[in-house]
Amino acid sequence: MNRRSAIKVLFGGMVVLSSMLPLNALANFMGKLKADDAINKITGGKHSESSSLKLKTPKLAENGTQVPVTVDATALTGVKSIFLLVHENIKPVAMRIDFESDDVAAFASFRVKMGKPTKVTAIVQTSVGFVTASSNTKVTKGGC
Repeated sequence: MNRRSAIKVLFGGMVVLSSMLPLNALANFMGKLKADDAINKITGGKHSESSSLKLKTPKLAENGTQVPVTVDATALTGVKSIFLLVHENIKPVAMRIDFESDDVAAFASFRVKMGKPTKVTAIVQTSVGFVTASSNTKVTKGGC
């Protein structure tokens, strides 16, 4: 291995490690909070329920390792971020999506792990504040 190859390998490793540090810091910081405390930390305690925000989870999930969740914020304007919290998980903040532009039709569909029956809360940050929607899901076979 010549000097250039060694420098490329070292630089590549530093880039990968440096990109992981902020994610781990956020996960560790939010992971130590209970769900209600995390909601207050994210929103600054200023949030409201909104019928314009649609959160879809199954009432009964047979497999807790892959529970489908849909967050539909297309009726809201100025969406900046979407957060998803699974209240009974060890680390309640399951997901965060940040949008580059305020004029997007914010919609997300994904699968999360749930260890036991739990409340799920979606938080959407808009240009005027935070809105939330919640749903309860029962799990027959735990995933965490």
